[in-house]
Amino acid sequence: VHKLGSYGRSLDITRFSSYHELRSELARMFGLEGQLEDPLRSGWQLVFVDRENDVLLLGDDPW
Repeated sequence: VHKLGSYGRSLDITRFSSYHELRSELARMFGLEGQLEDPLRSGWQLVFVDRENDVLLLGDDPW
């Protein structure tokens, strides 16, 4: 997990059962509580980069 490419953390996603739980933990880890629920208002967007370097929005694929 990286925040703007400068802060990195390891995260075991098997601990979570939904994107909501993952989003909440990421907000806690990076001090962004309350800012990840509305990307248009906050300017923050959670994305996933797959093995082929395709960028997907978090939540676009089923959990």
